[in-house]
Amino acid sequence: MTKKIADTRDDGIRFGFIAKLVFAAALAIFVLMANNAMAGGFALSGVGSKAINMGGAFRGLADDWSAAYWNPAGLTQVEHSEVNAMLVAITPKPEFTPNIYHYGHDVGYRNGKTLYNNEQTKFALDASGFMKFKKLRGIVAGIAVYVPYGLGSEWDLYNPVNLDLTNQFPWYDHKADLYVIDIHPTIAKAFMEDKLSLGAGISMQRGSVTFQKTYLKSSGVPVPHENLIIDSEMTGDGWGFGANFGALYKFSNKLQFGVSGRTSSTIKLDGKADQELYTYNNEDLRNILLSQARTAADTARILFLFSPDNHLASPKVKSDFKTPGDIGFGIAIKPSEKLTITGDIAYTFWGSIDSIYLELEGTDPSGAPAQNTAIMLNWDNTLRFSFGAEYCPIKPLALRLGYYFDPTPVPDETFTPLIPDSGDKNSYNFGAALKMKGMELSYNFEYLMFKDRTITTSDDVNNDGNFDNYPGVFKAKLYASHVSLTYKF
Repeated sequence: MTKKIADTRDDGIRFGFIAKLVFAAALAIFVLMANNAMAGGFALSGVGSKAINMGGAFRGLADDWSAAYWNPAGLTQVEHSEVNAMLVAITPKPEFTPNIYHYGHDVGYRNGKTLYNNEQTKFALDASGFMKFKKLRGIVAGIAVYVPYGLGSEWDLYNPVNLDLTNQFPWYDHKADLYVIDIHPTIAKAFMEDKLSLGAGISMQRGSVTFQKTYLKSSGVPVPHENLIIDSEMTGDGWGFGANFGALYKFSNKLQFGVSGRTSSTIKLDGKADQELYTYNNEDLRNILLSQARTAADTARILFLFSPDNHLASPKVKSDFKTPGDIGFGIAIKPSEKLTITGDIAYTFWGSIDSIYLELEGTDPSGAPAQNTAIMLNWDNTLRFSFGAEYCPIKPLALRLGYYFDPTPVPDETFTPLIPDSGDKNSYNFGAALKMKGMELSYNFEYLMFKDRTITTSDDVNNDGNFDNYPGVFKAKLYASHVSLTYKF
């Protein structure tokens, strides 16, 4: 009988473990739809409704499931598994007035016209959470799933008027989409009568990237047809691995201090580059050039440029996409049972990301071997300051405020509207939460204000013949509303 009871208990433990793994996998699929307001570079404002509401000043508090992201040591304070579903309404307001010239020539960009991103108010469902396993020798262990990085940007920047193209050029010709899902096994343990907690986690990151851009290449044909126009869209996805760590020390019930950091990770992307070379439809010019052709090669080149169909190619692409490491510390002060005040300082190593090198295998639209290329970044390291507060006037209600200042890592020489981090950012958050038994319903409003930026010169950082920035005037702001439901079980 004892053996049967033991076997039944073991079966139950195994079943519970498997159920939690299945849940984590389902959550990972569900979180594919995640979206949020952006912070520096391609990072999002943060993870977790409470932490976002408090401006990301959460390393020293770390008292809910999102501690797995902010400071894994804080998971020793979490009593239950937690699942968070968030409905996000994002209204981005970027503006770009281009002033783009190619070697001193106006080559078809919409210079002098104020342009807007294709995205208006966008609604998205964000799911995340932490599945906690049974304690073993005082160790808290579990799996968190969240989205730390994301980006969405689409612009109509190029307008090839009066170029007699055979086919219509796409309306939206520049695009960048990015998401990174982090599946995060984490452990934590308390020491010194629960005053000191240590924690660490492993990042298993699934990333997906889309990058579309117009490239110009000399055609050998007189003005205004001096450039070949190539629309290129690169897509790829893959896995990368990293880690984070943290410590939390409670000086008293009113004061605690946390420090945490994460390593960089490299996501190995595999995909393809769909390239389309646009041909010309001008029979008179075609005949003139053919009459001037001296060799069979000249004739073949002219017939290629004036073909009735565009030329297509889809070479394979491999690339290493890096996410940055960071380190930061935070403090949480509780002057009373009703009030909590937090502050954070975080240093992000964006400077480790100098470029995204694209290794191409196959042929380009001309039939020649596809040439490797690079998306130049040369970003700078940044120091972010965050502050937050929570006040509970009555037991079920919590009022929250948050603010952060986050400098842009993007320098003028590699700035484009595809990564719309146009300037240093000030983020203002306010909201409220109803804390019910096993559940929390919250709302947060975020206003993100960017400093204006004016770029006057074009830069070819790696001297490959393609300019790496887009001169013009950039302005941006963003509004985001978050309605969140957290369930504890």
